[in-house]
Amino acid sequence: MAKRPRQVPQREPLTTAQIEQAIYVGSPEHKKERWWGGLPEAYVGPDGDASRPGRQITSVCELTTEAERDEATNWVRTALRMGQFRYRDADKDFPAHIWYRDEAGQLWQGRCVNSVLGTYKGWPVDEAERSEDIR
Repeated sequence: MAKRPRQVPQREPLTTAQIEQAIYVGSPEHKKERWWGGLPEAYVGPDGDASRPGRQITSVCELTTEAERDEATNWVRTALRMGQFRYRDADKDFPAHIWYRDEAGQLWQGRCVNSVLGTYKGWPVDEAERSEDIR
């Protein structure tokens, strides 16, 4: 039996202008201390694990300064330039899933917050817990 083709929509490559428009905005649900966006929303229990309502565990993003935000924006743009992304059917201009490995070897996963504006949130990924998208 022939292998079925993947149901990932084919897209035109992102333009340089689109890539330069993309930014990292972060997300309070992945922060456990004050950050450039305000107060964190991850709940840190007595055991030190972060969680949020309806979820058992939340990945924590330690990026809290404006300089770290700018660095993460560069990671987003690099991932888009290098094709480290996957579109979903409902995506508009920007792909929903991106990934990037930083200079220290840490793998980061990003999710598009607004697929028209190109805004992303992201968090570090434990190698054992990588999603299917970044395998």
